[in-house]
Amino acid sequence: MALLDDVKLFYMQPALRVFHDEALRLLAFSSEEVTAQTGEVLFRKGDKASGAYLIRHGQLSLVTTDTTETQELFSGDLVDESALLAEVRYRATGIARAPTNLIFIPRLAVQRVLQEFPDLVDTWEDDIVRRLHDVKATLEKVMKILPKPEQKVGQSDGH
Repeated sequence: MALLDDVKLFYMQPALRVFHDEALRLLAFSSEEVTAQTGEVLFRKGDKASGAYLIRHGQLSLVTTDTTETQELFSGDLVDESALLAEVRYRATGIARAPTNLIFIPRLAVQRVLQEFPDLVDTWEDDIVRRLHDVKATLEKVMKILPKPEQKVGQSDGH
């Protein structure tokens, strides 16, 4: 039953939504359960990320600079989707704020799934491109409503 619950949780992730049930089952089977107690550090800013964490239950804070900048993540949140695709470094330190149960999805497991189901490669790539396009469009809208930065004295605007 836990495997089926993980498959459902995986399917709820935009990054994994295009994977069919059989691929998600293989990914869930290849993933690792991680538990963290309150205050436990799961990873540190700058560490290499060999996969992504999916929070089953609990709370995780991503702390970017000396505990002053944080982002709170909860059940169902995916930490560092980009680590599913490529070797990256964590951009923040992950600290459990409550007893937390997570699923660690190794990048190697994703690669294995894509080898087993090569039809997913193009589908996943198309989905990633579509989602990046959506992010770009949103950022462009935000940039239009933000005030323009003040030009520095003596700086030419090109006219």
